[in-house]
Amino acid sequence: MTRKLCALAALLLAAAALPAGARAQARPGAKPAVPGMRRDTSLVGIDTTGGKVEYRREVFHYTGGSRDPFQTLITSGGVGPGINDLRLVSITYDPVYGRSVAIVIETKGEKIHRLHRGDTVGRLRVLQIRQYEVVFQIEEFGFERQAVLTLQRQAEASP
Repeated sequence: MTRKLCALAALLLAAAALPAGARAQARPGAKPAVPGMRRDTSLVGIDTTGGKVEYRREVFHYTGGSRDPFQTLITSGGVGPGINDLRLVSITYDPVYGRSVAIVIETKGEKIHRLHRGDTVGRLRVLQIRQYEVVFQIEEFGFERQAVLTLQRQAEASP
């Protein structure tokens, strides 16, 4: 009896493993038990977009404030001169009252600046005026650093 059950179970498993097309060939005229998926070919070869494809790009224009936040800071023209664009010409040093004055010339454009402690030129702010040098604080991209501009002797300045 167990042999008959094992043979019947093996036959059922083999029949279930056959593809639907093979089972239909095995019994002509019989329909498959599970309908197979059919591909819809009614729109094959027809352009459903109407021949025109349109792409849209989202563009932002900022009008709230003096500077566009999407514009790069590197190429903006109102930044002012850098430390390498300045040449220290003269210092009038006052050690007692702190009213020292430094005369600085821009190498590009020959613009003259008379600087006191606390004055700003572009991103540069004067922290201290010493006897032979000026200490600047430079603010770049949210960071601050210090740079020193030293007064050159007359023999070093002229080539």
